Amino acid sequence: MALHSCPKRPRLMWGVLATLATVSVVSFFGSGSHEEFLSHSLPYLLAGGRRPISAPLLPSSDAFFLLPPLDACSPRAPALLVLVPSAPGHALQRQAVRDTWGGVRWAGKYTVRTFFALGLPPEPSQQAALEREAAAHRDLIQGRFMDTYANLTLKTLALLGWAATRCDGALFVLKADDDMFVNLPALAQHLQGLARPLPVYLGRIHWRVHPIRDPRSRHYVPTSLYLDATFPPYCSGTAYVLSGDAVAPILGAARLVPPVPLEDVFVGLCAHRAGIAPQHLGRMSGSSSFPPDPCCYREVLFSVHGVTPSDMVDMWDRAAPHEKMCGHLQRALGLLRCKALARLAGL
Repeated sequence: MALHSCPKRPRLMWGVLATLATVSVVSFFGSGSHEEFLSHSLPYLLAGGRRPISAPLLPSSDAFFLLPPLDACSPRAPALLVLVPSAPGHALQRQAVRDTWGGVRWAGKYTVRTFFALGLPPEPSQQAALEREAAAHRDLIQGRFMDTYANLTLKTLALLGWAATRCDGALFVLKADDDMFVNLPALAQHLQGLARPLPVYLGRIHWRVHPIRDPRSRHYVPTSLYLDATFPPYCSGTAYVLSGDAVAPILGAARLVPPVPLEDVFVGLCAHRAGIAPQHLGRMSGSSSFPPDPCCYREVLFSVHGVTPSDMVDMWDRAAPHEKMCGHLQRALGLLRCKALARLAGL
């Protein structure tokens, strides 16, 4: 009812923005023509029919402004490739990740490398600082698109495209935001125990999420872009894991999926289109936050959301990498205790 009473102007403006977003994707993934991209996309947008998954949607050779050196993933890709979307102004967050969990080179039996993905800064003066940071740390992936909330889907396509073309061969790809504390040893132990007959997509699942139809919301998704009343299940974008063999099918499905401005929903739609069902990991926090607690951060949870750079460093410095942080009772209560602490803290 509210949808039909919306004024035409916001709908028109959203249509213009959606068109610009599609043009941004086309220009970034410029290895094919505009006609080729639209010929893959329009049948889905207009008819909603299923089609065979096409070749991966990969970035063109000049789609990036800054890249890690060519030997960043040689002589072979890491077993666990960590990709962290970040914003140009989040230098403190990136350094905190480097100084803590993102700086490790081994987790369980897996080799690990961490890279950061970002777009162009709103202020050109910030670019010089990013170039110095890239030269010092050799871990920045910068696409030739503006770093805005509306471009988060494009940023995810960029980092997955880079993984497929420049760091191919990883067993798993972890996407985690730059305000996440990730317990890589515990996550690696879980991944090592997986039986993987099919491509893997796992994280904290959102079920039965309804598209927001209010044009005033930055999460607005009109029926012209996505008609169904609910999205298929998808993993929270705060942190999720793809097996290496899931990346190409998801990038292939990206040609056929509407460019919704919600990156985690978009990845979920691509996975659904590719026939890859998400697997729920209750030990990933999703968008929930937890108070700083060494037992929760370093043993129980796989990921914690909304962690400040100072708390990230503090949680890392309070224990040696292999030191047990939970007592017997704390370990027995596990996730239940961590959720109780969050509730007591009002989080």
